[in-house]
Amino acid sequence: MIPCLTILALRVLVTVSLGQTFQFQEHVFLQLLGLDKVPSPQKFQPVPSILKRIFWDGEAAATSGGSRDLCYLKDLSTRGNILRHLLDQGLFLYSEKLPQASPCLQKLLYFNLSAVQDTEQLTMAQLGLDLGPNTYYKLGPELELALSLVQEPHVGGQSIPKPGKRLVLQSVPWPQGVVHFNLLDVAKVWNNNPRKNLGLLLEILVKRTRDPGVNFQLQDTCARLRQSFQASLLLVSLNPEQCHPSSRRRREAIPAPKASCKNLCHRHQLFINFRDLGWHKWIIAPKGFMANYCHGDCPFSLTTSLNSSNYAFMQALMHAVDPAVPQAVCIPTKLSPISMLYQDNDDNVILRHYEDMVVDECGCG
Repeated sequence: MIPCLTILALRVLVTVSLGQTFQFQEHVFLQLLGLDKVPSPQKFQPVPSILKRIFWDGEAAATSGGSRDLCYLKDLSTRGNILRHLLDQGLFLYSEKLPQASPCLQKLLYFNLSAVQDTEQLTMAQLGLDLGPNTYYKLGPELELALSLVQEPHVGGQSIPKPGKRLVLQSVPWPQGVVHFNLLDVAKVWNNNPRKNLGLLLEILVKRTRDPGVNFQLQDTCARLRQSFQASLLLVSLNPEQCHPSSRRRREAIPAPKASCKNLCHRHQLFINFRDLGWHKWIIAPKGFMANYCHGDCPFSLTTSLNSSNYAFMQALMHAVDPAVPQAVCIPTKLSPISMLYQDNDDNVILRHYEDMVVDECGCG
């Protein structure tokens, strides 16, 4: 009989080994997500409506069994399989005096694009400026938005960063809601040369009221604008390595017969629960998915009927002649993708599509 201490030591070694294996596999999976470590957000950020709609539309299409191209975003009319809602990491530039001709709001906008990998191709970069809830019952002044590239790095003691090329000069009514601007060309420059990403300078000037009979206080208007203002960048990119071209159709497998022997190659159900892995703290949706797995024997007598490739048949034939040739094994023959909504290390909300995550059919190969 093995002494109790020896048994305890063996259990400790097995536990450590399993823990190291889990950490390694977790690290590999995080690399696929473009993360260097497990995110630990303080709280879940609100999911933008466009990301929520694209995710649930994809889930509905998967449930109904309809075909879908996860590398084309119909709602945005662009190709892409990675959507990032980047939060503004800039700062407000306050001014003590607010004469009528001075900007009501000055802000340095900064978006960190370091998570974009070299294999990704940017297809969309949409800047969203939230100027507060849109209402038609209380008309406010007209605002002039001026958006410029920052030419030199902003120093803490410097009041206003040096503006460079002007990108936007537009008047909008206020309250307006969210206004959008196309920054794809700028984002491509930042992505190719991160040192050029010095941010954007936004200046908002109060011009006049839309209703001559409405009076407003400049200080109150500016204070309300600062309180409600938010900026974000919706970044869409395409990773061709994770997209199967339409010409690359997977082999349509013949469903395996319902054999009475449970040891034959077939699909087994396996549900991946993100809570069990501790990933529920940063994965927003889904809570898990039915990944499934393949297991079972591939005897030569049934190789042709177990959803097998021609190579597997020839391998089984050679195994019958020469036992040194390995026998055909039970492997996935048809896989399908999933979509994930999660937060990264900077609390940005990400929607990403992943190919080959769910085993639909099994066969011998």
